[in-house]
Amino acid sequence: MASLRLTLIAPAVWLSGRLSFALKYWALGLGIALVGAYLSTPLFEQVNREIAIAKTQLDGVKMVARQNQIFLQMVTLRGELTARDTASSVGQWSSITASIDDILRNTKSSEEAKLAIILGRAWGRASAADPGDTLDSRFASFNMAINSLLALSRESARSYRLNLDADLDAAFDMMANRLPAVIDSAAKQNHVIQWGVGSMAGFAASAQIGLNEAMPTLRAGVSQLAEQTEALNISRALATQLPEAKTKSVANSAMPMVSNLQQLLSGLMLQQDAMDQVSETSGTARKAAKGVLEAQALNNLAQGQALLVDSATAAQAILKVRIDRLYQERLNLILALIGSGFLLAYLLYAFYIGVVKSINALSRGTNAFCAGQRDVRIKLKSRDELSLLATNFNAMAQEVERLVQMIEEQNQTRERDLKVLVDALGIKNEEMYAVSQRVHEELNLARSVQLAILPQQFPNEPTWSAHACMHPARELGGDFYDCFALPDGRHGVLVADVSGKGVGAAFFMAVSRTVLLDSALSVRTPAQVLALANDLLCARNPMDLFVTACYGLFDPQDGSFEYASAGHHPPLVRRHNGVVETLPTTKDMALGVLNDMQYSEHSTRLAPGDTLLMYTDGVTEAFSPQEIAYGEERLASWFANSQAQGMAASLVDDLVSDVARFVDGAEASDDLTCLILCQKTAFEQDLSSAI
Repeated sequence: MASLRLTLIAPAVWLSGRLSFALKYWALGLGIALVGAYLSTPLFEQVNREIAIAKTQLDGVKMVARQNQIFLQMVTLRGELTARDTASSVGQWSSITASIDDILRNTKSSEEAKLAIILGRAWGRASAADPGDTLDSRFASFNMAINSLLALSRESARSYRLNLDADLDAAFDMMANRLPAVIDSAAKQNHVIQWGVGSMAGFAASAQIGLNEAMPTLRAGVSQLAEQTEALNISRALATQLPEAKTKSVANSAMPMVSNLQQLLSGLMLQQDAMDQVSETSGTARKAAKGVLEAQALNNLAQGQALLVDSATAAQAILKVRIDRLYQERLNLILALIGSGFLLAYLLYAFYIGVVKSINALSRGTNAFCAGQRDVRIKLKSRDELSLLATNFNAMAQEVERLVQMIEEQNQTRERDLKVLVDALGIKNEEMYAVSQRVHEELNLARSVQLAILPQQFPNEPTWSAHACMHPARELGGDFYDCFALPDGRHGVLVADVSGKGVGAAFFMAVSRTVLLDSALSVRTPAQVLALANDLLCARNPMDLFVTACYGLFDPQDGSFEYASAGHHPPLVRRHNGVVETLPTTKDMALGVLNDMQYSEHSTRLAPGDTLLMYTDGVTEAFSPQEIAYGEERLASWFANSQAQGMAASLVDDLVSDVARFVDGAEASDDLTCLILCQKTAFEQDLSSAI
């Protein structure tokens, strides 16, 4: 964990070591400033986004209020359609058309140009009928224009995304959709009853259903506005924006529009009762009921208009307060960032000045001490880690002063003693060099003798050839090999490895080779040779060493090969088709460990073109600089791809070179010994005869 932590902070430590204290504090302050800016950017973006949304909603409320104002003017003008004779109707229609043209002109001069265009198109289509049309036709034309205006109001609410505000969605729906529809339905219901419009007679009953369905939405919208005004503490401010008479009438209510809504809903119920009286009476009573209905309808129209105005005023006040609070939040955020930045800069600068003062005091004291003023001491007023450094410096200076005095007193004595020791060491070095040279020469001589006792000449017959080598890891090795002819025409081949290295292994190697060679010349089978040699070595093994060996008898006449292994690597055979086989062996005990051991024999046949390889673990356990072993798989791969068939000497040299390339100069871990026996092909036999 500690090493991982050091690795992670290594880049920062590297950078810190290349910056002055001033740059470090500048970098720290800049980093903190960047982090603060990065963290505060989303807050600024969120506040600005909320301000933009609130402004868009405020624009939408203003647009809906303007549209509702025009809508109320259109409903009022529709109520003026009272004349039923043609002459009066034409004059009345001309007056109404002039009033609508004034509305359109006033609208075009304001910011609601789109409203004027849409209303103008709708009114143009509605008024295109013949001036002599009936009241029913005029009434239908008015309804078409008003319906277009209501549709435009709903579309404006959607375009301003008013319904996405969870705090005002019901209020916006009430102002842009439900309340205008209620006012239109109530007025239209009265007009149908009063004027007896034939084509709209069925509307009187269905309009009441729409009024009943709109009541929950009206209550929800007004409740939402009341909750928002109370939550934002703007009830009193909102009351001051309403007419004085309206304020007095709702003095005991949380919001004037709550009272307006209650009066409107009560009025709608009274209007329905009056309409029922009209439908159930006749004659003079019916006429009186119509008067009551008309008066109640006008009162409901006034209440609905007041509720529209109050709702728009309340929604605008809510949004304005929200926008003001968002601006204040943004200002507070800016002031907080400026204040925290100033405080951070002040603290960093103060810390820097304190550290620089302490460092300067330490530097002056150190320079004075190095200049030879050993009695100098450093005093710091700070209580940070630098004061600990000053304390340690003072303790070090005092101790150094004491040690310098002691050293000066001891130097002269030590110089004299050193001179004596140097002279004596020079004499000893000369003696040790002479001994080393003598030992080296004796080891080289012993190596030459050891290599000389191993065969250097190998058979190279027309039908077969053999070759071997031994490369000791040190001056002397423990591996050995042999290849000798027997009286019956067969040849004995041997590869062995003595445990250990150095001089002891070399002497035991010489004894072991002599014992194995004598046993091979007196006994015929490989198993008997190993058994006899084992008994002899057990009796002559004062150092408790052992030998692994593989001994075989090769018959050049028929290519038969009989062998036995004493804990040694099994031989490899590469057949004439390139396939490499590992000859079977029994895991018998090494020589020189236990008496009276029996060894197993195996046999194979070497056909023309076949090659036999016997080796020690110095081949497979040769290591590269990366500590990777040469291994049996790599040996088998080299053996399968070797090209010099029939030439045992070339194959031995090639194997030694391949191992040397693999280890790439690395120190040898063990002696390297190998023996190769080749059965030549007919072509190679003819080539040998020709040579």
